[in-house]
Amino acid sequence: MTLGCCARMGQQRLPWRFGRCQRRFCATAAGTTAAAVPGKVRVHATSAEGKVVSFTAPAGITLMEAIRDFGKLDIEAACDGTCACSTCHVVLREEDFKKLDGVSEDEMDMLDLAPSVTPTSRLSCQVELTDALDGITVQLPPETSNQLC
Repeated sequence: MTLGCCARMGQQRLPWRFGRCQRRFCATAAGTTAAAVPGKVRVHATSAEGKVVSFTAPAGITLMEAIRDFGKLDIEAACDGTCACSTCHVVLREEDFKKLDGVSEDEMDMLDLAPSVTPTSRLSCQVELTDALDGITVQLPPETSNQLC
């Protein structure tokens, strides 16, 4: 039997339906899990067209791989993650951006070629998913520029 989030948290158990707790103030009812799963990272991504997807990906892969393979969003990634283009450019929330290591000089050079760059822009091929990034939220920009063609 699968225990609902309230039971796992030691609270009185409420009906568990369709994978969601029926308690309105419960973390699972709000759309998150009661406890993060080690080795798994929750990602929330919005496509250039405005399609919002939330998915879970394994820690250790790049954000670009997660968006492409687990989020099933159309991200060009023309250089296949070698930091040789800017087609995997994403915009992060400021709080997520601050959790990342600094931007390398190679990545800065590629971001210089990207349209719609913001202060929280990164190349998703250069962002490795870690447990610290659980819940990361990204926006794919409205346009990309493929310098490889």
